[in-house]
Amino acid sequence: MNVNVVMTEDAPVIDNHQNFLINQLEGVPQSACKSLVLNGNLGYLTDMQFKTVLTKIRKGGVISITASDVMEIATALCWGKIDVNTFSSLTSNMHKQYCLVDIKNILEHNGYVVETASIQDLAFHIRAKRP
Repeated sequence: MNVNVVMTEDAPVIDNHQNFLINQLEGVPQSACKSLVLNGNLGYLTDMQFKTVLTKIRKGGVISITASDVMEIATALCWGKIDVNTFSSLTSNMHKQYCLVDIKNILEHNGYVVETASIQDLAFHIRAKRP
């Protein structure tokens, strides 16, 4: 099973992935996912929902996360690269803010092996495998 975690029912579908709304993740069996994608919605997950997501990946499966990086956003604000309105729009209504290092540590703590990790502009992308 390949899952793309989305916020709305009309979110675009990723090739070979099935869209699941954040509040429908309980319907995905544990260790069922060969691939799970979180694209731009990590901050909208509660801690419990994120922990639940990590249980959905089967051995040999991959999780791919793209999200705003709070350290990059804060740095950009401090250096005047973005204004307060942009900062606010990037951080509002989220349960939690993350940076690449936070997610890398969480994934490794949960037994995942990070394959790639990068920051581009104000966002990070990380891909990890469950051995």
